[in-house]
Amino acid sequence: MKKFLLILLIFFTGCSIKTAIKQDPLYEKTLTYTQRGQIINSLETKAMIDAVYLNPLYPKKFNYPTFLIGVYNETDNTLNNVEFTLTLNNQQPIKISKEIPKFIIYKNFPFYNEWMNYYIVEFNNTQKPYNLIYKSRHWGKVKFTF
Repeated sequence: MKKFLLILLIFFTGCSIKTAIKQDPLYEKTLTYTQRGQIINSLETKAMIDAVYLNPLYPKKFNYPTFLIGVYNETDNTLNNVEFTLTLNNQQPIKISKEIPKFIIYKNFPFYNEWMNYYIVEFNNTQKPYNLIYKSRHWGKVKFTF
């Protein structure tokens, strides 16, 4: 009897998780506009970055190409440091903000990591495709295309 109840419990739990994910269109759409990368040197991760292109997720909320950027690096774990640069089509950001609007529930986004620091980053308008590059002065770069 105990085995039967355990199997039944696992079955219903598994089904409810799949149903919850399938019924969240924002989560699925966010997956489409999220990319993750690492800068590795000598088999050691020097930095990790997550980038979410927000404009298609929140139409009419942003006037410029805007991204939610999560970073983790061994230097000082911020986006504003001398070791790393972030550019979009070779342009520097026009605004970097640690304050994330309340309508962006980023802790529910795919790949959210509590070790990362998250920022809203805006760039001037530029032609698509958008090439977002996170580059280290010493260890290489990560390139995302949106």
